[in-house]
Amino acid sequence: MRVALYARVSTEQQASQGTSLEAQVEMCMNKAHSLGLSKFEIYKEGGASGEDIDRPEMNRLRNDIASGKIAHVICVHPDRLSRDMTDKLIVCREFEKYNVKLVFCDAEYQDTPEGQLFFNMQSSIAQYELAMIRKRTSRGRLKAIEKHKKIMPMRVAPFGYDLVDSSLVVNSEEAKLVKMIYEWYVYESLTLREIGNKLVSLGITPKRKESSNWHQSSINRILTSEVYVGTYWYNRRKCQKVKGEKTKSGNPKKTYVIRDRSEWVQAEVPAIIDPELFKLAQAQRQSNVTNSGNVKFQYLLKGLIRCGHCGRTWNGTTYSGRRDKQTGEKEKYRCYRCPNKNPKRYGEEVYKCGTKTLRAELIEEFIWNLILRTIMDRDTILSRFEKNSAVVHEQIETMVEALAKRIEEKEKERARVKTMFVREAITEEEMFEDLSKLNKDSKSLKSELQSLQSRLNENQENQEAKERAKQVVTYLEKLITQEEDIPFEKKRAIIQTLVDKIIFTFNEDNTRCEVTCMGHLDIFVENIDIVSCLQYQKI
Repeated sequence: MRVALYARVSTEQQASQGTSLEAQVEMCMNKAHSLGLSKFEIYKEGGASGEDIDRPEMNRLRNDIASGKIAHVICVHPDRLSRDMTDKLIVCREFEKYNVKLVFCDAEYQDTPEGQLFFNMQSSIAQYELAMIRKRTSRGRLKAIEKHKKIMPMRVAPFGYDLVDSSLVVNSEEAKLVKMIYEWYVYESLTLREIGNKLVSLGITPKRKESSNWHQSSINRILTSEVYVGTYWYNRRKCQKVKGEKTKSGNPKKTYVIRDRSEWVQAEVPAIIDPELFKLAQAQRQSNVTNSGNVKFQYLLKGLIRCGHCGRTWNGTTYSGRRDKQTGEKEKYRCYRCPNKNPKRYGEEVYKCGTKTLRAELIEEFIWNLILRTIMDRDTILSRFEKNSAVVHEQIETMVEALAKRIEEKEKERARVKTMFVREAITEEEMFEDLSKLNKDSKSLKSELQSLQSRLNENQENQEAKERAKQVVTYLEKLITQEEDIPFEKKRAIIQTLVDKIIFTFNEDNTRCEVTCMGHLDIFVENIDIVSCLQYQKI
């Protein structure tokens, strides 16, 4: 059996005299000779951070120990094994399991209660030192940004800019394309795919040269980055490695958490996009979520109709009518109906909604004409846009508080799982399995929290709604006057801009109903004749 000599230099360190890999190996070899040991196996870890146990040479060492090839492990100092206390305990427990003796050059390690206590204290100090190294490094970068307004080196400058002498400078040709992308998205309601196809047809390639084709994420980044309105944010995201998990390429898996906005550092850069156009793009992006998905038939009011009796969101569906005399196939009719009309539950007593199924083309024409009659009342629309949504604001704040508590509970669960492992109540495999599940839960909760906080920030900017509304209404007025036959996508965008939901409430015999449009347009119409206007007549 051999003696393992383990040496490591991290990426944060300079391989200077006394800490270089060669110097560490020499110290370990001298220690081995003093103990009368020979037959060495050397494990040199160059450029590997001590924050993660998943390192090539460390993995080889652990495999050799499990195979019975190693009897002693000699290392300069405990922090060369790992700076993370939990990782260090995992390694040491493996050494004990295979009766491998651990020896340090700069520290004594004895398998006694006192020796383990001292070892754990050193591990805690090493973990603290790693955190302080990162903090000082990060603080230095942030100070350079705040004091000197420098833009840190980046792999590729954002599309529309060039990095010149630590400053972002507008690239005039690319800036024109950025403006076109925003106008296509906001005023022409083009999808990301359609925008990408347009860019390719124009022979425009992305900033990064890995591919000549545009990707959805690249276009989405242009439409959401605040750099285009003159603000470049540093310290916005916090990177965390996910222990026990790797990417498909074999690298350690990482998660990114958005820090509290108070920790962000702002750097001013030249703006390319007008702030109002940028806000319209974010509103369009939010509304597109409701209209997501790929369906065979288009539904103008998808996700907007609510049942006034049971509160469910109506579905778009189809019914078969008469058979075509030439093809023999039944003609399909688009319809809207309450999902509780035919509940998808059996074997128990369920509520069945008795509302009528409505023909899609009839109800869509009715709502569209209703909006057209109202949309020209400019003052009414602007007043609706300025309406203070205090109730919504309060609801979102309550949800944010609840999510924050749940995230805090998940972090406490993580700490409990690690404690259980240290106390040998669970195995290493069980610990990683539990931590993996908690990481996924936390990621989902943090994503939901981020979405709510974004909505909260938008709601707090209500005082700017009037100017945004003027632009929307001006565009809609121009669109309606210039185009007699407005395409489906633009109709959908107009309705989503002005209406949040449409409520149908029927009378007892389902012959008449009340229609209520809620949102920036609050429209109420009562006693609509269902039979003559909206009812689906089965053929």
